[in-house]
Amino acid sequence: MEQAYAAIGRAVIAMQMFEAAFVSIHEGFKMITDEVYREATGGMIDDKKYKTATANVIKTLSDRGQIAADLEERLNTLIEQRNELMHRWILHKGWPARDDVNPASYAEVIELAGTVQRDADALTHMLAGYMVRYAQPGAAEKDPESYRQAMADLFRKAHLQE
Repeated sequence: MEQAYAAIGRAVIAMQMFEAAFVSIHEGFKMITDEVYREATGGMIDDKKYKTATANVIKTLSDRGQIAADLEERLNTLIEQRNELMHRWILHKGWPARDDVNPASYAEVIELAGTVQRDADALTHMLAGYMVRYAQPGAAEKDPESYRQAMADLFRKAHLQE
């Protein structure tokens, strides 16, 4: 039973880290690719942006044609799995009795939590890796157009970096 709670906790932390990175990178992307937005925000990310559902950010990127279809699908799958684990598990699967210590009773939720954790960690690493490679401070000064294009391509090409 304790393994299930630990697995769920690790999945929660991994998702929070992913979502914080994803929103921060998306906001940075908007500031780099939209001068009017950057001026309006003063180059700062409003705390309210972290309350926007990640699925809404993905939908916005999709509607604008700014995200690769396979990355969009991967992100949406992760969000759906997270939602199943965090919001609907009890409704769909129930929960073992308090005195149930049979590992098999918790195997399915541990497996889903592990999937959420691994996928969130991999996507966080992928996005951070893209930013480290293409968003270095000196890159904009050396070649502003290439830098701007790399940022414009962020959600179209980041998944190719894995």
